[in-house]
Amino acid sequence: MLYRSTNPDGKYTHHGGAMVLGVDSSHGVELDGGSTGGFLRAIGDDANISLNLIPKGTGPLILGNSSTPVYLAGSTAPFLGPLRFTDTAVATPNFNTTNIMVMETTHVLTGAVPAWYVLAQARNLSTDCAYVGCYVGSTVGDVHCRFIKASTVTVSASTATIDFLVFKF
Repeated sequence: MLYRSTNPDGKYTHHGGAMVLGVDSSHGVELDGGSTGGFLRAIGDDANISLNLIPKGTGPLILGNSSTPVYLAGSTAPFLGPLRFTDTAVATPNFNTTNIMVMETTHVLTGAVPAWYVLAQARNLSTDCAYVGCYVGSTVGDVHCRFIKASTVTVSASTATIDFLVFKF
């Protein structure tokens, strides 16, 4: 096992079994290991006990890393973390008509698949053009955004910015 008696200063403390902390209280934690990985478990006298992981000050709470999926209880798919992508040269649709219309644009987010959840925020849109929503298409990497012109005013094409926030599952 890594860290077993490898410290040159001899300052590692080793325990042959689980370590229980907070035994003088009605609630505590148990640190344990096994063949499937390590455990940090809330323990105590009550049937239901919360477990809080609290960073110090403004330090972030980080679970895993970019290559380590984080599984959520009750979920069969790993949460692989958020991804931010900005498209700054979005050509908004040219609604050269007085009719009410819906238009769609396509943006490439490398590797995007329909299982990913995509949020988008459009900025610098034409006055009578509204962003409706987006979705990952059936072609890997294609994210489609829908715009609507709900007025009878002709809307010229312009350049907008769309910020995407992708939750990968």
